[in-house]
Amino acid sequence: MDEVTAEAAVLAEDVLCSPDRLERMSDGMGLLREMFQPDGPLASLRWSWDELVPVIERHIHRVTEEVEDMEERRALLFARCAPELLEPERVERFDQGFRRALMAPGRTLEERRALAMAVLEMHGVPRHPPYTYKRHHSIAWLMMDQVTEWAQRRTRVNAAVAQAHGVRPGERKGPWMSPAFLRHALEPSEELMATLQEVADADPEFMELMEKYEASLLLSILDGRTPEVLHGEEWVWVTVVLREPLRVGPEGTAPPVDVEALLGRLDEEVRQSVLARVDAASRDRSSPPEAQQWFEWAYKVLLMRPLAFFGAFAKARVAPLRERFEGEAALVDDLLRRERWRAEDLEPYRLNLAARGAHGAEQRVRRLQGLLRGEAPAPGSRMRV
Repeated sequence: MDEVTAEAAVLAEDVLCSPDRLERMSDGMGLLREMFQPDGPLASLRWSWDELVPVIERHIHRVTEEVEDMEERRALLFARCAPELLEPERVERFDQGFRRALMAPGRTLEERRALAMAVLEMHGVPRHPPYTYKRHHSIAWLMMDQVTEWAQRRTRVNAAVAQAHGVRPGERKGPWMSPAFLRHALEPSEELMATLQEVADADPEFMELMEKYEASLLLSILDGRTPEVLHGEEWVWVTVVLREPLRVGPEGTAPPVDVEALLGRLDEEVRQSVLARVDAASRDRSSPPEAQQWFEWAYKVLLMRPLAFFGAFAKARVAPLRERFEGEAALVDDLLRRERWRAEDLEPYRLNLAARGAHGAEQRVRRLQGLLRGEAPAPGSRMRV
């Protein structure tokens, strides 16, 4: 037995032989959590947020709906995330990290006992998968603690944004949302901008992560690497209205734009339909986790920066469409290859929609034709919820 393991055995004996050993073991896990904080002696074992967040976001909502018991929920979430967040080298890092902290000066006796228990546990933990909640308990406990930290930060931001959109604490969002809320959610109000600034000031690291994932999502739109999001006439609408005003200049500079005015030119029904569809898809647990995660982030971007979301589709040269009839994508693609549009250019597409009974889509194209003719825009029909 090496020196560190021998020291751990002596310290752990006092816990394991105690009549209240279960309580002391629980207290010890709490001390491990404290030492795992960003400024603690085990901070080097934490996952970077870039590593952790994409994996957690892909699974946490589905696990939450599948399991009610908190301990079972943590075990299931660990089982689904561990294959991506653990590998033999990482498990070994935890072992060595516990051992170094145990022998380092400055730890209290209770902290050393908690570390001793972790060292002994790691002595028999397999380095290779499968990784299980029971066999890798100390690692799982610390991983879930960091997950909780992320979830709390995200909840605070979501609550602030929802409140800025007029949702009272305790209310749910969902497909029943009123048209008034949907319209308000797509208007970048001064209150929302002020709220986001407050969040950025209070938790700049969180906002930096949000901006990074927002950029990744917008890039996936520009590259055509998205699930099916828009119907054909919706893509035509956002492209015709937004592509030219958002065109980057020859020196790579973006022109100043009136965000509210540009969004106001978009058909109201198109805007509301896309928001409601993305919201519903973000909660669809039957879809692949990667698609659901994309829609969850898309919903956040739509609420916080709707012009960036629609503008990315306006600039994209390809996008997977929700086709209503065979060949629709080719018709839309032909339209979007143009740099300028006249009302007559959209007529073949409108007639195809009308012939196939897609009357709502046909009316949306008709309204866009009116906009191109310079007619006063007629308000889009309100969503029925």
